[in-house]
Amino acid sequence: MLKSTTAVTYELDDIASGTDELARTTKEKLKFARNSFGLMFCDSDVDHAKFASELARKLGVPIVGYSATAMFSDGEGLCDTAVVLTTVTSDDVNFSIATSEPLTSDNIAAQIALTYDRAKASLEGEPKLVLAFPPYLLGIMLDIYPRELERASGGLPIFGGLPAHDDVHGRTAVYCGDSAASDRMTLLLMSGNVKPVMTVKNPIGAGALANLKRTVTQSKHNVIYKVGDESFVAFLKRFGLDVEKLANPDEKTISFTTYPLLIENTGGENPDGIPVVRTLHGVDLKEGTGTAIGEVPEGSIISVGILQPKDIEKSSSDSIRDLTEKMSAGEAEGYKYSTVFAISCVARYYVMANRNTLEADALKSKLPPGLSMAGYYSFGEICPTSIRPDKAMNAAHNESLVLLAL
Repeated sequence: MLKSTTAVTYELDDIASGTDELARTTKEKLKFARNSFGLMFCDSDVDHAKFASELARKLGVPIVGYSATAMFSDGEGLCDTAVVLTTVTSDDVNFSIATSEPLTSDNIAAQIALTYDRAKASLEGEPKLVLAFPPYLLGIMLDIYPRELERASGGLPIFGGLPAHDDVHGRTAVYCGDSAASDRMTLLLMSGNVKPVMTVKNPIGAGALANLKRTVTQSKHNVIYKVGDESFVAFLKRFGLDVEKLANPDEKTISFTTYPLLIENTGGENPDGIPVVRTLHGVDLKEGTGTAIGEVPEGSIISVGILQPKDIEKSSSDSIRDLTEKMSAGEAEGYKYSTVFAISCVARYYVMANRNTLEADALKSKLPPGLSMAGYYSFGEICPTSIRPDKAMNAAHNESLVLLAL
């Protein structure tokens, strides 16, 4: 079975002291088994490569993970300007890690397949789960990672997200075993005695602005040109949105996170038809178009919602309850869960404002006792919308909380 422990440090400037604290605390609380790795969520304003290298050396295990806007853990709750490290160890679960070459829009599909194949080749046994740590790169959308990894793996469940940064000085990073990079993807595959359960809940329910849905009639990747027989901007105006405010760079962050798009895919890459959320990234008033964070396929059904703290609170509770029920079903069959990883969208963090401990507090108080829990706020999430016996329906999400229990 898996065992794990979570450690936290707020010492970011003195890397020697910060890594000493994490390694010492971990070794005091956890007896290492045959196979181990560390999953690190780290404030973005640090020397990522040096921190990852020092920690891997002192702990003696590979380090994977992301830079983050904010983090949370079972012991501390919400953590700002910190490093949260969960170390996982097992005698009967196998781990394999591989890192890609620098990714570009030209090589990304090939690199995803090659990196998966390298990770699988060094894994003992058949993989059951893919943890994906892709970089945040302009021009490469999050959707490509679950799509291509699903193709490479034959439909394994994929869990992960994008790194984030917390201010203009921060830098996004992916941790790659004993180093860090801003343009490479790391994959961690698991095999053996592991029965992962995952959940994602849509945060937009009763908060929909209006019962108005239309078909996307013209789009390309993440750019929306026409909805029905009108421009995308004209469609937004139907909801009473101030599109001039949306186009204002000083206003758009909070406006876009508050009024996300709800996409129902009619076929395509998500034949289950389960809605996903897409955050707006920009609108062009002259052209009448909009750009989303994530793909919006032609033929999908689009509407506009409103994200509020009460919706975040409800979706968090629903996600935790769903995960707990799945864990209970696994434990009824004799499997013991020890570890929960959580990834939440930074849009939720912004919308919660002075209530931004809400999700961390819910996870800390509502998960079963004795679990090691860690999470972070990201620029996008990856989690299956459903897992069938033969295939996981993996998808990219915005403004969602995704949970994984091991």
